Amino acid sequence: MPKAKVPSKKAAKAPTAAVVPSRFVDGVSVRELFRLGRQMGMPPEQFERLSGASASKLRRGRGGEEAVPVEKLEDFRRVETIFLRAVALCGGNEAAAVQWVSAYAPALNGRKPIEVAETVAGAKSVEKLLAQLAGAVGQ
Repeated sequence: MPKAKVPSKKAAKAPTAAVVPSRFVDGVSVRELFRLGRQMGMPPEQFERLSGASASKLRRGRGGEEAVPVEKLEDFRRVETIFLRAVALCGGNEAAAVQWVSAYAPALNGRKPIEVAETVAGAKSVEKLLAQLAGAVGQ
């Protein structure tokens, strides 16, 4: 009888990319979404704009258990997609991806990629920029 595979210690320590929790049907808690936003380098003002929840309340430990409606999660999914593409472009380095999405980009009229990605048209612009950068570095 074959033995079951035991995961190696290396596999257990591998960094994981930010992923919006898969409870889109019922919504997600504000606290989980806030945690994800911080992981992606999202400024508190942007989090408040996208979720409608107060970031300062969450930092004080209040109001985190309410669910964010599914409609609001579309904006987070769009921003997360851009972030994950940036992580891939940075060779899996999340810190470098956070730095890139949080920096002002001349190709985006001096705006930050994480903020431009809030809209569908903006996300397409950032995707196009990421594709150009990937082509430039040979990915």
